[in-house]
Amino acid sequence: MTTTNAAVGTSLAARIPPADLATLRRGLLARGQAIATKLAALLASDDPMSIVRALGLDAKPGARPEEILRAALDQVDGLRKQIDADDDHYGRCGVCGVDLGVPSLREVPWADRCHAHAAA
Repeated sequence: MTTTNAAVGTSLAARIPPADLATLRRGLLARGQAIATKLAALLASDDPMSIVRALGLDAKPGARPEEILRAALDQVDGLRKQIDADDDHYGRCGVCGVDLGVPSLREVPWADRCHAHAAA
């Protein structure tokens, strides 16, 4: 079942079981650590875009590699803060508000777009 923005406003814990939230939070922390480590490596690298590509991050034309990694780190940190604040926006598409679902979030805890809006 999918929900829209009209359903946003309930407790995140009411939608995602606490054990899953803990797992998702750990996944976000691990992703943040990986990005921070890559950012340090990028600053010393001869080929910084290889690090960006290795993380599967998309770059806007003209964006510097460190900007791309810092934006990804900010995104992950923002999602972790949503979990910590019991913000029901976590796990919903940032465009249409559809619930991404726990199985999808287990695969990619930093997801913030549904399949239809993934390229947006």
